[in-house]
Amino acid sequence: MKRLATVVCIAAGLALAASAALAGPPLAGNYQSTDLGGTIPPGRYTEGWDAGGNAFSTGTTQNCGSWDGAVLGGVWRYTCGTQLAPSVVVSDHVDGSGNGNRTYASTYSGGTLWLNGSGPWANGDTDYPGHFDNYVEYETVQYVGGSPVASVTNVQTSAHFDRYPTLCLSFSIANGVRVATTDLGQSGPPDYPALLDPTCAATRTLGAWWNMNALTIAVGAGCSTPTRHATWGSLKAVYR
Repeated sequence: MKRLATVVCIAAGLALAASAALAGPPLAGNYQSTDLGGTIPPGRYTEGWDAGGNAFSTGTTQNCGSWDGAVLGGVWRYTCGTQLAPSVVVSDHVDGSGNGNRTYASTYSGGTLWLNGSGPWANGDTDYPGHFDNYVEYETVQYVGGSPVASVTNVQTSAHFDRYPTLCLSFSIANGVRVATTDLGQSGPPDYPALLDPTCAATRTLGAWWNMNALTIAVGAGCSTPTRHATWGSLKAVYR
């Protein structure tokens, strides 16, 4: 019996060693959403703020996750980036009639990311958590008669994986459509990420809900430090 127990222990140890040997960093590549012909689902996104706030206010917090039609955030997600100061107007071309465009720069602090280990980047780990190192969004809003009708967003980010800090990641979203906002008296639809406060708790009731399409997640090896910048381009169509 003792000999059998020893054999069982050795076999279990070998199995664990084999499992550990399979674990590794996510595979490098550009992974696109299904609407671009890729294999990962697009996403759903929220911005949460306090009373009197908006998407450009101090404390506005983001929450985004994949959506495959049934499961929210099951393949990828990023969450909890928060503005520590109001957005800055860097360009203003709105005339006296309220027509034109205005560009805002919004700096977000913190924020975490997560990839499911069974995604197309799979390489043995059960998941791939990480953090954003830098996150600055430049959003140009088009106004007609003083009302926003569309906006184009470019976000410059740097991010790294917690267990593989020299491996870089960037999100690129080429098309986002707002589906509801409390600014217009609308309620949030079901199956969207919660509206978060700066502590990452789902306490907020004011914010906006978006569909995020044309997504590319880029994973690249060989970063010397976890501060490489990537570009996140996003087109947001705003419906009243």
